[in-house]
Amino acid sequence: MENIEVEAKQREEVGKQLNRVRKMGLIPAVVYGKKLKPIAISVDRKIFVKKILGSDSGMNAIINLKLEGREKTISVLTHEVQRNNLTDEILHVDFRQIAMDEALKTRVPVELTGLPIGVKESGGVLVHGLREVEVECLPGNIPDKFEVDVTALKINDSFHVSDLPKIAKVKVLANPSDMIATCSPPTKEEVVAAPVPTPGEVPSEVKADEAVSEEKVKEKAAPGAAPGKPAAAGKPEAAAKPEKK
Repeated sequence: MENIEVEAKQREEVGKQLNRVRKMGLIPAVVYGKKLKPIAISVDRKIFVKKILGSDSGMNAIINLKLEGREKTISVLTHEVQRNNLTDEILHVDFRQIAMDEALKTRVPVELTGLPIGVKESGGVLVHGLREVEVECLPGNIPDKFEVDVTALKINDSFHVSDLPKIAKVKVLANPSDMIATCSPPTKEEVVAAPVPTPGEVPSEVKADEAVSEEKVKEKAAPGAAPGKPAAAGKPEAAAKPEKK
């Protein structure tokens, strides 16, 4: 478990004024705890992304916040990171004060390693279920992650919470039957059968052929001939006789 020191400044900006804070390269944040009145602060964006989110422990890294005007640092965990849905920009961070001698509940990420034999040899599909598992322990015992080797999974094999490796002084709170990973059978392309005509119904192919034949007949019909009835070959129409006066 990593302990990282981060400098922070108390701020007075709220609401729309926070945009000015963000333009300065800072992240608006709040620190709260059972025995601590919420404190509005700001932290350097680059330092937070690199030191905290970029660390092995990620959001479970223990942060020693060093506030201006305070001699003692405040031990906190990153509780929540709010982002812009479109740009993914960090808008706000909530820090939760912790006591190193008091157990807490937090979520630990689950990382899958290896290529399942069911995928490699049978064309199966690896499905990742739970990506985080809730645990309870002292802050100093929070694991960085649960690493799960899925190499041995065959088709229809699964890995559950109950199969996670046991870590000393860490209590897993997730349901033991919850699925972590499974190897599903390969998907098959569905073959659509040709529709079977009902009694008395003419197949569409036959209707199409009849339509084409009728069209050809129309093309051959002489001007003035009835539709579908071509003029008799070699028998020109008789000239009209003048009327007798």
